[in-house]
Amino acid sequence: RSGSAESLIPWKTLGARGRQFISGGMSRELIGEINPGKSAKTPIRVYAGLNSADSVKERAELILEEMKRVGAFERSLLVVVTPTGTGWIDPAAVDPLEVLHGGDTAIVGMQYSYLMSPLALLVEPDQAPRSAKTLIDMVYEYWRQLPSDSRPKLYLHGLSLGSYGSE
Repeated sequence: RSGSAESLIPWKTLGARGRQFISGGMSRELIGEINPGKSAKTPIRVYAGLNSADSVKERAELILEEMKRVGAFERSLLVVVTPTGTGWIDPAAVDPLEVLHGGDTAIVGMQYSYLMSPLALLVEPDQAPRSAKTLIDMVYEYWRQLPSDSRPKLYLHGLSLGSYGSE
């Protein structure tokens, strides 16, 4: 996961909501207990905060490189999340997905503001869609070059202002 000793994205740069997302979720062992008789994997989570790089493009590039490093494109399900204004990713949206797929998932997100969604929409209305487009385009471009029979299913998710960004 992002923020680990091996990560390209340092823990201190993830921001409060990023650290919450990265440290959340269920372990491989707990997912295995919930799904007895099935093998479970440790879910992959990748996140970049505003302090992870100077620009939207650099943060997206950092996420892509981190995804390659941790094997995100080798999972069966890949979700690109556009978070709320402050960078929050709702555990109720991602935790069940990881359990249902036995941890064979990679979920990635990128913070685009320090502001709550209503304020971010007023003060920086283009930031959510610009950030989302940059990350989605970069991930999609790499994903589409993979063999179609072995690449993960790709989904987009957004909540609050993140849903506007993901449009």
